[in-house]
Amino acid sequence: MLSNEIRSYQSVQKWIANVDRMYHLSDEEWEQRLKILAEFCEEVGKNPDEIIAEALEDKTQKVDFMRQVRRMSKQVSSNSKAAHDWQNVIRSFFIHNGARVVVRPYPET
Repeated sequence: MLSNEIRSYQSVQKWIANVDRMYHLSDEEWEQRLKILAEFCEEVGKNPDEIIAEALEDKTQKVDFMRQVRRMSKQVSSNSKAAHDWQNVIRSFFIHNGARVVVRPYPET
């Protein structure tokens, strides 16, 4: 998913607007975040709007997404801080779209 394509989704536009109200991120910072979100979307086989809709509709599905985030972050980096930072990007996307998540680890099962 290309950066311009991912920016077209309502949930991504909402995320960007909410975060930029507080932090005014540069285009370069957004490019990295959007790349991470695109990787997650590709992994779960859903677009950003579908992910948020499912997470808001079904808490179990939201928890499953968080488990996938955790698993993916371990594949992305063996460095625990880098993996945590990667997870934070996805958590931010969920939070700014109204899908409350917590930092505590989600059990694998």
